[in-house]
Amino acid sequence: MRRILRLTGWWLSLALCSVMAPLRAQTVALPSPAASSLDRLAQAPPSLSPPPAGWDAYAPQAAQVFPSAPQTGSWAPSALGGIPGYPGYSTAPPSLVPPQGTAPANSSLLSSIPAVPNPMASPTVQQTMRLYQGARGSWAYLYGNGDGTSVGVNELDTTATFAVPFFHNSQANLNHAPLLVTPGFGLQLWDGPQTSNSMQADLPPSTYDVFLDTAWNPQFTPLFGAELGLRVGFYTNWDVFVWESWRLMGRAVGTLQLTPTMQGKAGIAYLDRNQVKLLPVIGVTWVPNPDARYDILFPAPKASRRFRETAKHSLWGFMAGEYGGGAWTFRRMNGFGNTGEITPFDYNDIRITGGCEWIPKTPNGLAGSAEVGYVFYRQLYYVNHSPQSSQIQDLNDTWMLRLSLAY
Repeated sequence: MRRILRLTGWWLSLALCSVMAPLRAQTVALPSPAASSLDRLAQAPPSLSPPPAGWDAYAPQAAQVFPSAPQTGSWAPSALGGIPGYPGYSTAPPSLVPPQGTAPANSSLLSSIPAVPNPMASPTVQQTMRLYQGARGSWAYLYGNGDGTSVGVNELDTTATFAVPFFHNSQANLNHAPLLVTPGFGLQLWDGPQTSNSMQADLPPSTYDVFLDTAWNPQFTPLFGAELGLRVGFYTNWDVFVWESWRLMGRAVGTLQLTPTMQGKAGIAYLDRNQVKLLPVIGVTWVPNPDARYDILFPAPKASRRFRETAKHSLWGFMAGEYGGGAWTFRRMNGFGNTGEITPFDYNDIRITGGCEWIPKTPNGLAGSAEVGYVFYRQLYYVNHSPQSSQIQDLNDTWMLRLSLAY
């Protein structure tokens, strides 16, 4: 519990730093309500649109909650869905998708406001009903020379995503969200730690992830939605196949439309690690204008701003944080316990990164990101059959480089 509270404190500090600079007075517009609750249920979910002028933030808001006409697109998944170690992984860039929708122009309140591309819109039904959605790969390097507790890691991750219609015409799936099925493979190459009489910790040269991930992001009503994910996989160093090598991970996050530019989120992420089983997910996603997005969200805060446009791509800069690492099993060759003993272990860290990502302006195109960051609070946690053998080994802080591509 103390570890989770400490992680929460780090993330709240990062989130506050990321949003205090651009905070300024904002005005947003909300169209008139639907005639009845049945009308509201029949409408498509609201998509985020930049705040147009003309709405009084201090006027009574009860009559301005629901849109009067269906809108194109819906919320994109939060930054949490783009991190390789979390369930609900997809081929989309971590927090941004190509602008597909526009703000509604047929509402009486908004009829005089020019339509603006919606940076948060999801692909349309016709696009998401394609079986093959795309592929994604990422590589991360955490510097370490292998001496003492200076542990280096190369992390490689590749996935391919497929979309299957799922409750397609249900009134509980207003945005026609498909079921995203993502098989994936990961490889970690470890350098260190150096085992000695005073530090009896060791790692295999490599570990592997083989998993099947599913994600569903439905909109139940114009106000309420969800981000759901489930992953089952095998995590080991390939010569060990035991029950502890299997991991079941999950995510259940509810979403609430607070304003046209802000959505609240709350739920849990089940990591199924040996030291930390689950983390709370809580925060908001705020899009004050088409050129900015803020995921003020634990455990994956992210602040993004668009700084340039090219003929085919939008370029965004970002700062982000995440709780990194994973859990695997291996056969010990050094250290305490019997040589050859099968041991589950965790590697945990906290990462603060900054970089840029390029987003295609069309549904099909090459997307990617490049980032550098600082990695701290690094730990190895070994679990053995005898309780007195369990061990936590702190590691040196380091820096990280990560590249990813999606098509």
